[in-house]
Amino acid sequence: MGILSFDNKVVFQQIYGTNAIRVPDYIVSSSLYCNLHLFNKAMFAQIGVDGFYNSSYYADAYMPALRSFYQQNTKKIGNYYYLDFFINMQVKRARMFVKYQHFNSWFGDYSYYMTPHYPMQDASLKFGVSWIFHD
Repeated sequence: MGILSFDNKVVFQQIYGTNAIRVPDYIVSSSLYCNLHLFNKAMFAQIGVDGFYNSSYYADAYMPALRSFYQQNTKKIGNYYYLDFFINMQVKRARMFVKYQHFNSWFGDYSYYMTPHYPMQDASLKFGVSWIFHD
């Protein structure tokens, strides 16, 4: 839709007849961003938000001493939105990005896990530069 882009991935999954593999029923991964040409088309920029969500389920727990996962039935994880704000830029052969990862962690109750007893990373600011020179 013009300069606005919307990328979605929605997964619905259910496993019947076994309890050996546990997966969330719903997984949603979305991106909403603007594609902009700035400074007389010298710079291309994408400004937007990435989001991730999965429904709650009993995920496998991790045992570091054995370096393996095992089934547990005490703690449900999921049912939490994980949002990132990003800016991607490209000027000729130089590419840069700035990302404020998990910015919604400031508004929650700190119950975001991907594996029981191992919380996901808190909010952080990341940036990077890739500059390809002539060969």
